[in-house]
Amino acid sequence: MILWTAVLVGCSRQAEKTMIADLLKQAQTTIAPDKRTAVFHVTGDLQGETLTLRGEVHSVAMKGELLRFLRGKVNYGIVDSLEVLPEARLGDKTLGIISVSVANIRTKPNNAAELANQALLGTPVRLLKRGVEGWLLVQTPDEYLGWTKDNMVRMTQAQYDAWAVTPKVIVTTEFAIVRTGKEGVSAAVSDVVIGDLLALEKVAGTHYYVRYPDGRKGFLAKVMAEPFGSWLLKAKDKSERIIATAERFFGVPYLWGGTSSKGMDCSGFTKMVYFLNGILLPRDASQQAKVGIPVELTQDFASVQPGDLLFFGTKATDRTPERVTHVAISLGGKRFIHASSYVQVNSLDPADSDYSEDRAVAFFYVKRMIGADERSGVRRLTTIPYYRPIE
Repeated sequence: MILWTAVLVGCSRQAEKTMIADLLKQAQTTIAPDKRTAVFHVTGDLQGETLTLRGEVHSVAMKGELLRFLRGKVNYGIVDSLEVLPEARLGDKTLGIISVSVANIRTKPNNAAELANQALLGTPVRLLKRGVEGWLLVQTPDEYLGWTKDNMVRMTQAQYDAWAVTPKVIVTTEFAIVRTGKEGVSAAVSDVVIGDLLALEKVAGTHYYVRYPDGRKGFLAKVMAEPFGSWLLKAKDKSERIIATAERFFGVPYLWGGTSSKGMDCSGFTKMVYFLNGILLPRDASQQAKVGIPVELTQDFASVQPGDLLFFGTKATDRTPERVTHVAISLGGKRFIHASSYVQVNSLDPADSDYSEDRAVAFFYVKRMIGADERSGVRRLTTIPYYRPIE
């Protein structure tokens, strides 16, 4: 193996800096290839035979990987000045539970930044660092990173563990209102949307008496929710259930970064549909394209089953790689349902009245999530400790 110190002999200081930067880029590609799910901001300062590392990394495990990688490439002495997230100033409250019906998560810590994701009421998040004016860098259960200042309750590990095992109800209607009393004229506590989780205080006749993570309490009609444990035990990734769930969102408007019934982008739609059937998919279309089981296509699409995911995008060229930009749910054959302007049905069949030429040109391939296991990257809620049913 040729060590970098030998290569650097006789090079200019600028060339040395460039080579160190390139080496760190190689490390990032190896250790943290997706910036949407892992923090890796590292620089190297070479002084003589000493390389000082500065910046921040996602975890202790990631730092260990980086140090092993570098020690296998260079003969320099390495000084570790890296900060491991979560940052120390967060103290011991490095976990949180979302307390609003839908929390917006952005690419940067300001309200003008791009909406990247959303988290539903009751969603657990890992807190990584603070920004200005109350913004927090968080990581959701799908491992997606982003900034939010929407209401959440910060918790210690002990507080989080206690909340995690608290019996809960899940909202099962697209929209509902939690009220201070059972009567429809009672004051609203807040809106809730399908998939939201609230602590169950007690069953009160026709209503559940529920508690928010931030302590607010109110009544939610039983026809609009279900005990989470029994709901999850029934949640199955079967074709007919996936399609029935998808069709509940007909007409919901497209919202870039949206993952709730208030508005969805294409992958937010597929993610929500599968979540409501017990499956946690990755956040973005390009990430969803990397999981699941490949489906071998025939010309008539006879091998495509309802519930399979169809992927679209820009095909690879000599200079650029393939780029997945859209995802849809198969209705069987060449018809599919997706979020595009709003949730609607289109087809890849030119003879179909719902044919979309644009989608036909951009179509890539099909992946199957139904029946896939964690080896293929598909995670079930029952395997995630926070979501495990409580008997």
